[in-house]
Amino acid sequence: MTLSRITIQLFATAFLVMLSIAVSVAEKMEALTFPQALQKVIDTYPTLDIARLQVEQARQDMLKVESTLGWQLAAEGGANHDVSAFGVPSDVGDAFASLNRTLRSGDSLGVSGGYRYEDSSTSINPLLPNPSERINLDLNYRMLFGQGRNNPQYAQGLVTAEATVLLQKANELGIREQLANQTQDVFYSAASVRAQLATAQSAVDRATRLKQYVAERLELGLAEEKDTLQADAQLQARMSDLRTLQVAWEQQRTTLNRLMGRPWDAEFNPILDTEPLKITSGEPRPALVKEAEANSPGLLGNQARVIQNEAELELRRDSYKDKVDVVLSVGGRTASGDNASGFVDEDDLAGGVRLEYQRALDKRGLDAGIYQAQLNLQIAREDERRIRDDLRYTISGLLSEVDANQISLTAYQRRMISEEKKVNEALQRYRVGRELTDRLIQFENEMQVARLALDQDRIALERRLTNLSILLGRIWQSVEYKKGP
Repeated sequence: MTLSRITIQLFATAFLVMLSIAVSVAEKMEALTFPQALQKVIDTYPTLDIARLQVEQARQDMLKVESTLGWQLAAEGGANHDVSAFGVPSDVGDAFASLNRTLRSGDSLGVSGGYRYEDSSTSINPLLPNPSERINLDLNYRMLFGQGRNNPQYAQGLVTAEATVLLQKANELGIREQLANQTQDVFYSAASVRAQLATAQSAVDRATRLKQYVAERLELGLAEEKDTLQADAQLQARMSDLRTLQVAWEQQRTTLNRLMGRPWDAEFNPILDTEPLKITSGEPRPALVKEAEANSPGLLGNQARVIQNEAELELRRDSYKDKVDVVLSVGGRTASGDNASGFVDEDDLAGGVRLEYQRALDKRGLDAGIYQAQLNLQIAREDERRIRDDLRYTISGLLSEVDANQISLTAYQRRMISEEKKVNEALQRYRVGRELTDRLIQFENEMQVARLALDQDRIALERRLTNLSILLGRIWQSVEYKKGP
């Protein structure tokens, strides 16, 4: 045995020791299914907490709109010394207060009162009291017959506020679905690399055994130097593949740990579990499409936009109307004070009816506003139709892919059984000198390709089932999700 051959054998032995240690560590590492990984992501990712807060923030708009029907208090008062238009110095003090409220009908109710005290140094007219006090009390009621009738600002404001809450809920659900899709991308990519890594480890084992067989046959004179070179090349190639896949695994592991909020080097073993993800046999596609529509963040958000655009259109139409208001008022007046003939104290009633009318003579801007609102509403409805079509095609496509995937999986399983039998028979022939080394290597490579294809097909099947589960909203039956406040 040459020195180079001894060196290669020692290196292979050391590598196998390290490999056995890695395998034993892998067997002890945490087994992780996709729902478990998603649970960790949902529990730790901050974006969802922000989305929940935005939902609660949107709910406050409801209170802001409702408060517009509350009573509004206004008050003012003051005192001053000034010279009147007649050049007479006067001391004046006054105070005013009012309570006003807009009603659901659009009408408004107001109560106001005022007090004024005036003391002039010289009385211009001896019949007028000086100093004098005046008190006014008024009740006003404004009725709307045109623009503003039925209070569209309030009614559509409530509708818009509710739609905003709905829109933020859709945003929250969209982020949740986005996280689920992002997690499944990384998880199944990691599972794929892990499957390749396991296959590569198995290939190294087989290449090492083959090298030992060749060494034994070489000592018996049943093998040639070219057989040793082939076995060495096979082992080195498989070891190189394994190192490359170990680097890829570390990248996938770090990415998924980042999503789950765990240390970057925390080990885990992604395992497949299609049982909770299976679609019940016999479920009709239309029912699945409706289920997907009911759980679609895109449709929910579009529904909110439709409601908002409808509200905007109603407001635009109201602004197009002429303004016709009737104001009714009733009140009392009191004036008292001293004049040249004695003390004066007068009370009287006041009341009136006033008609207010306003019309925009150039309504091109109003027409454009209504047309824009109509276009926005039409766009939102077209978006809804597009989203429904996309969901229908996506669900149908995934179901067809799952059916085809299950058929191909059965075929791969049969192929794997055949490849294993072929390798076992070839190995038995090789041990008795009836099979060539290169042909045995070819058979083992073909079996490795078949094994990896089987593993990848299993991963592809679960990935498609997971996509369906996310679209249907069923994945959240396996994940505890804290809803917004």
